[in-house]
Amino acid sequence: MAAADRFDSVVEELYKAAVGDIEWVSVAGSINDLIRTNGHSVTQVDLDPSGKSSIHYSGFFVGAERRDDLAYRYYRDYYWRDEAIPRLQGLRDGELVRKSNLYTDQEKKTSAAYNEYRRVYKNQNGFFLGLHQPDSSATVLSFGDSTERRGWGHDQIQMIRRLAPHLRQFGRIRRVMASADALGASLAELLENRRWGIMQLDHNGRVLDTNDLAREILRKCDGLSDTQGTLVAGSKEENDELQRLLAHALPRSGVHGAGGSMRITRRKVSAPLVLEVHPVRQMGMDDFAFQVRAMVLVMDPAARPRVDPDLVARLLRLTPAEGRVAVAVATGQTLAGTANALGCAESTVRTHLKRVYRKQGIGKRSELVRRILSLEGLR
Repeated sequence: MAAADRFDSVVEELYKAAVGDIEWVSVAGSINDLIRTNGHSVTQVDLDPSGKSSIHYSGFFVGAERRDDLAYRYYRDYYWRDEAIPRLQGLRDGELVRKSNLYTDQEKKTSAAYNEYRRVYKNQNGFFLGLHQPDSSATVLSFGDSTERRGWGHDQIQMIRRLAPHLRQFGRIRRVMASADALGASLAELLENRRWGIMQLDHNGRVLDTNDLAREILRKCDGLSDTQGTLVAGSKEENDELQRLLAHALPRSGVHGAGGSMRITRRKVSAPLVLEVHPVRQMGMDDFAFQVRAMVLVMDPAARPRVDPDLVARLLRLTPAEGRVAVAVATGQTLAGTANALGCAESTVRTHLKRVYRKQGIGKRSELVRRILSLEGLR
């Protein structure tokens, strides 16, 4: 298979993995083969209430296999003393850096992580790639050594750079689908989702169907509307960007589309709509899937889920203040916004949130979101 065809095949698999149709391990071997590396890891990192980073997900892949044994050994024996880890926090968005450049000359002689783990498992001479996300999270990819005898070539490095925007979109869509409990859902099941607006488009970009939340957003015609079946943004600049995203997701040449995201401002509400555009190819098994070629996921920050803080406090055995903080943060409010709404200091909000995490036995905001939103609609 030609390199261009293999690239398109990997991109298609990436977008299937993003919505949960296939697992990452199904894509991993193809990525390693395309880039010509012996393996890679993908790690998604969150920021906790104190500003420190915590790992949301991490998977290690060699060839076409998932290697949990390597991940276990690394995190048990080396992660906490790996000199490169603190320096990864300084990576710019999209920056590709050689692993050897994150160790000093002295550390290359003395570092256990560099001389034991990375040398033995052949990833001393690979690369790190950092991809920032807008929700205070990041995706970090670690590529092993090149399988080419002469080491890394320009074409291999360029291939990683070509994949980077698709890898970023994978991380964004995967988190959106997970937060909405929609991983692996069929197209018909997605229309029943109540946490994100869902719009399904045909190959011409015309709206085929929407869920109730998306239908209400379009009905208001504030920033985003449906003109004779075509999505249109209110301002010219934003509409140009929207049409560009849709064109990339629905290419005419037959190659697989590319996803993207944008914000759309509104006249009546200060908070902008957040759009995620996602190409679709044979997702699920329903007949309708063969007509749907793209999805637009819309998040309206002003339409937060309705969760009763008193009920949350009672069911999860929290104090009333902890219940209010937990609901505010889980439904998208910032710490500063929560403090302002509750009339307290931001440090007080952090203290309450830490207590909620401890009482619930969790350490990540994504876990809090799932737990709180599972109570949505209860009275």
